[in-house]
Amino acid sequence: MKIKVFAIKMILVFGVVFSTQLKAQSIDNLIAAGKDDASIYLGNYMQPAFKGLIYNMNNGWYHTGKVHKKYGFDLSVNVSASFVSDTDKTFSFKNSDYNVLELNGSSTSADLPTVMGQTSTQQINVKIPIDLLGNPVPLGIHVGFKIYDFETINGVEQDLIDATGYAAVPSPMIQFGIGLPSKTDLKLRFTPKISSGDVKFNMFGFGLQHDLMQYFRKEDSDKKSKFDLSILGAYTSLKTVYTPANTSIATNQEATIKIDSYTAQVIGNINFKIIDLYGGFGYTAGNSSFNVNGDFTHSFDIVNIGGLITNTVTETISDPIAISHSLSGMKSTIGMRINLAFFKIYADYNFQEYNTANAGIAFSFK
Repeated sequence: MKIKVFAIKMILVFGVVFSTQLKAQSIDNLIAAGKDDASIYLGNYMQPAFKGLIYNMNNGWYHTGKVHKKYGFDLSVNVSASFVSDTDKTFSFKNSDYNVLELNGSSTSADLPTVMGQTSTQQINVKIPIDLLGNPVPLGIHVGFKIYDFETINGVEQDLIDATGYAAVPSPMIQFGIGLPSKTDLKLRFTPKISSGDVKFNMFGFGLQHDLMQYFRKEDSDKKSKFDLSILGAYTSLKTVYTPANTSIATNQEATIKIDSYTAQVIGNINFKIIDLYGGFGYTAGNSSFNVNGDFTHSFDIVNIGGLITNTVTETISDPIAISHSLSGMKSTIGMRINLAFFKIYADYNFQEYNTANAGIAFSFK
């Protein structure tokens, strides 16, 4: 299986040009390093994308602090974009952090691009010490090496700037909300399913937004307040699985991305009829994983102590990549909504580790 194919198919998840560089550069090269080293390298490389997606998935849950009347509903479509910090556009590669990966040349450390970074021509060596039978051994008792060289994977920052004008991780979202008794909205979200024979994509989320002002207003008061206050709790889960058809070179192989995000916020808004100002403050968190399972073949050159190539071998590497990330923190939101009868246009900005922008439209019926 070519993992770059998987990266291309993830274009609907990671954004329109997120996978441009992966399309041209196969990360299959990393498999030669084995599970431990490949996972460390790819984990550092992919971290900004996963963090950006978690922050995006916790966006767009609301565009007002007011809940629907009983059985009122709305349908919204929005797009979020996370702005990756400059410090996360590169990661520090140190030879000492890896078992068999090392920089080509005399340097022992270098700043390499993450997926949201720029480009690099740095070469990486896979260098596995072996004994007379070709088995991996500690460095001190080796008689040679299995070696493989590849160029570090580039980032997509410039491609995103060229395509959109911004270097950000984008995510689209469709959401439906309906008013329940007790002044509570049930919110459901989803993304259209990818239509492909070898890719299965599933994303769903749900949330509850509960009116708090009802506990402060008089029950017999008919006067409409310009201020609304509510509390929100929400959860979103995304899973994508790529399973190539069984062939002579690909058997029982599978690549899986799974992301879970959750948030709890207090929301308020001020109603000026045509224009509403809204905002929120609360907690945002999530976790992600990327796993590649199955058996993969890779060719190595065998080099003796003197540096001469003596043979070439092909080996099978099983379940080569397992990556996981998690994050948590506080976020605050400020936004504005334009009300044109049942048609709403809204946009907001979120302050957190990766600041995010969110914009969308909604059809809302009270």
